[in-house]
Formats: sequence, C-alpha cells, structure tokens
Amino acid sequence: MKLSIKSIWILSLILFVSLSACKKDDKVNALSCNLETATTEFSEDSILVTYKLESTGDAKVTSFFYYDETGKVEVQNPTLPTEIQVTLTSQKTMQAGAKGNTTNGSIKVSYKATTPNSSYESSDFCSQSNS
Repeated sequence: MKLSIKSIWILSLILFVSLSACKKDDKVNALSCNLETATTEFSEDSILVTYKLESTGDAKVTSFFYYDETGKVEVQNPTLPTEIQVTLTSQKTMQAGAKGNTTNGSIKVSYKATTPNSSYESSDFCSQSNS
C-alpha cells in the first residue's frame, strides 16, 4: 500500500495532537491551612500545658496562637518546630491554632496536658502531597 503525502501529513498531525494532549500539568496550587484545636476548659487549680507546632516538606506557617496565663498569644512567622510549655491557673482555656500553606508537606498544631486525675489533648493537621 502506497501512502500519499496527504495521508502522511494527516497521520503526522493526528500523532502530534495526540501527544500534545498528554502533556502533564506540573503546576500544583498551594493548599491553604487554617488550623484550630478543640477549645478545652479545665477545672483543676493549675495545669501544665505543652503546645506544639510542627511542619514537614515545604509547609510555611505565617501565624501561630496558643493560650497562656494572660490569654491568647499570637506569634507571626514562628520558628519551626516550636514547643511551648505554660502553667495555667486562673486562665482556664487551652487551645492552639496556626495559619499557613503547603504544596508538598504538612502542618500540625497540638496541645497536651496531664494531671494525676485528668488528661487533655487535641490536634489539627493539614497536608498535601503531589507525588
């Protein structure tokens, strides 16, 4: 069978269009993370609370908050990872949160407090993978 120039041209065009349609879009949009743990009120006279902020991959954290004896404390562009211990007495709220974004990584915010009779902990997590 003899192919004409017109047939070769049409087959080449079809092959080109087919291969062009297979191009992978490498652009991945960053996932916006707005994290907040559960808010917990404790009844003990005092409690030692450990707040943690952790990240992996390319995650960027723009703000972090937690509660200390004076109330809500907000930190802009925190150092990662961060671990803060505070003793709460008159201020009875435990909560932490963070804002940031990631294209290929994760952000986790948490707190944990233990007394002889009680244990409190909460966390929030945000992740995206583009493998």
